[in-house]
Amino acid sequence: MSKHTVRTLDFVTRHDRDTGALPGVVGLSMTRALLAWTLLLALAPCVGADAVRPGVADYPALGPSPWQPVAVDARRWRADVVVAADGSGTHRNVQAAVDAVPSLAADGDGARRWFIHIRPGTYRGPLCVQGKPPITLYGTPGDALAVTLVDGRFNGLPKRPGIDAAQPCNPNLAAATHGTSGSATAVIASADALLAHLTIANDATETAAPAEGAQAVALMTQADRIQLEDVRLVSHQDTFYVKRPPGVPGAPAPARVFVRGSLIEGDVDFVFGNATVVIDDSTLVSRAGRIAPGRGGHVLAPSTPAAVPLGFLVQRSRFVAEPGVADGSTSLGRAWDESVPPGQWRPGVSPNGQALVRDSALGPHITSWAASTSRRPFDASSNRLFEHANRALPADIAREVLASGEGWAAMESGTRGGADAAPGDVHVVRHRAELAAALQPHARPRIVKLIGRIDLSTDDAGKPLDGEAFRDPAFSWAAFEAAYGPATWGRRAPTGELEDARARSARAQAARVVLKVPSRTTLIGVGAGAQIVNGGLLLDQVSDVILRNLHFRDAYDHFPAWDPLDSAQGNWNSDYDNLGLRGATRVWIDHCTFDDGDRPDDSEPHRFGRPMQRHDGLLDMTRGANFVTVSWSHFRAHDKTSLVGGSDRHPQDEGRLKVTFHHNLWEQTKERSPRVRFGQVHLLNNLYLVHDAASFGYSIGIGHRADILSQSNAWETPPSLPAARLVRRLGQGVLRDEGSLQNDVPVAWPSESRDASPWQPPYALAVDPAAEVAARVRAGAGAGRLWTRP
Repeated sequence: MSKHTVRTLDFVTRHDRDTGALPGVVGLSMTRALLAWTLLLALAPCVGADAVRPGVADYPALGPSPWQPVAVDARRWRADVVVAADGSGTHRNVQAAVDAVPSLAADGDGARRWFIHIRPGTYRGPLCVQGKPPITLYGTPGDALAVTLVDGRFNGLPKRPGIDAAQPCNPNLAAATHGTSGSATAVIASADALLAHLTIANDATETAAPAEGAQAVALMTQADRIQLEDVRLVSHQDTFYVKRPPGVPGAPAPARVFVRGSLIEGDVDFVFGNATVVIDDSTLVSRAGRIAPGRGGHVLAPSTPAAVPLGFLVQRSRFVAEPGVADGSTSLGRAWDESVPPGQWRPGVSPNGQALVRDSALGPHITSWAASTSRRPFDASSNRLFEHANRALPADIAREVLASGEGWAAMESGTRGGADAAPGDVHVVRHRAELAAALQPHARPRIVKLIGRIDLSTDDAGKPLDGEAFRDPAFSWAAFEAAYGPATWGRRAPTGELEDARARSARAQAARVVLKVPSRTTLIGVGAGAQIVNGGLLLDQVSDVILRNLHFRDAYDHFPAWDPLDSAQGNWNSDYDNLGLRGATRVWIDHCTFDDGDRPDDSEPHRFGRPMQRHDGLLDMTRGANFVTVSWSHFRAHDKTSLVGGSDRHPQDEGRLKVTFHHNLWEQTKERSPRVRFGQVHLLNNLYLVHDAASFGYSIGIGHRADILSQSNAWETPPSLPAARLVRRLGQGVLRDEGSLQNDVPVAWPSESRDASPWQPPYALAVDPAAEVAARVRAGAGAGRLWTRP
């Protein structure tokens, strides 16, 4: 594309082709430090293979000691300290929990990592992490919105003793105002800190501060080896301040920050500072409402020291804007040149912010780099702001349609969703009431854009509703257990007033937490944080629907039904799917995430000797659903994951249930990934991750008259898990596999699972080699990654 061009990196022209060294950088091999590897190797395509082929393994890192950002799995962490506003933890506020962690010894040797779990809630007040050993602050996995740390001060706010206490890490007691550093909601001034699954916000500029020109920092880092995973940073101006700690004059102190899978919102210079930063697979949102219409700000503002070759790298990320931000109004960024008086910038001496944005998707609001800075004009000969291999987002990605050949949903007349919606039928929704109103039936195409977390279990005013809000007065679990226990009731289906009261309770919940999606609709999440929680969506006898970039979480059933005849012991059965297709046709589900949130069924109590089931399917397709494509989506940590065909006794499904699953990630799903009856189902380039063989049932269920074609899928399993457990025969269906791998070797399918299938896909969907599937799917599947598919 013309306006986002490749630029040559000036410092690479000084690259020593014999040794592979970069001037001014000291440290270790990049094979031992992921951050350095990402920063340095990522630049290679900009200068050609010849410049980097020699000595790649010897590239030095930007720091004096090895550091590799870790893989994050908060479900495996054990908290040392628990923060809960209601008093159920060890501390009620986050600062008290941090203060409870022992101070770091002078030499820092042998310090273990401390884990602080913050339970859902909003925690107001400044936070300072300083002088501590390695520390992890984490909220709810998969829901960065559940925990919010927020404060409300800006740079020019006067200090009022006893009212506006100074930021503990940057008190600046001699100043009359807080200043930019003192405005930060959270300051991380201890090395080796990790933040995960939480939101840090500064709301000063929402109402009280001046409309423009007020710096209000959400997060400030002032240390080395800081990692952020699934973190939301929200403010307007100067949201994310990345600063080096004090160092020896002429030798800048190391300050490496790694941000992955996160979201940063702001309007002016909202990622700024002099540290070395990698932002990977994240979303940068330019906000509206504070700057005058037609004007935009700047995203990046690096102030990299002149002696440091690399400052900011943003890769595989998305630059998007809220509605109201004008096209072409916002620059990628500008060199900040911190502490340089206007007109006195000197090449090679003054700070000259360095940044590279590559392999990212840029919305129409983005221009290139700012034409000038406040210190000096834009100088192409010494500029250190670069782009490489970026691509433009559509003017409105919500109007994108399913491409020809992209699976079963592209057949017949294809799937357009609401692409042809008139301006009056384009809705932006932030709450359940707005979503319900946007989905009211009419025959016109519509587009519904979701922002943030939409809780379906709320009243019209947004108040959360729990099980007690739906419970019929005649129902109680204690009475139900007493009446229908197998020892007293026997193996009969429950009947009578208590069962009727349970059913009324269930219907009351369903009426609130299940919303129906009409035909000719596109439902799309804005940015990386769009969620539908505590309920689900139903596509019932509709056609031509697109659902993209949505995180479906926790369709929790407060009143599951007891069926004593379901298995030898009986079972509890939930009635809600995160997403259900019943008779729906021509449906495209793309870049969505499905899970049970933080209320998994394995944590539920037992009744009648059986575990309570609170969740049904993540994605079920029944009653003649047809022509469906499910692509680049993430299903995780669930039991009955995806059902295609609801019963052997539905002969009307014969010839229907045509579904394509391609490039999806099935992570620790116990079974039904998918389980098929009747349908012609194409499984292409999916990745299956099995972490725990003991809790795993099967991946592919071959049910009654199922006709399944599996091509170049990949399984990563414990070595002890035999291939026979990857499939389960549940009826007289067939499965043919071509080229799939288990732990990088061809799958040793049991003979009964390698039947000949008589059909071939009637569409031309490219097949990736199975050896490439794991990397591609890991990098591209799930909500928040719509624009960075590899």
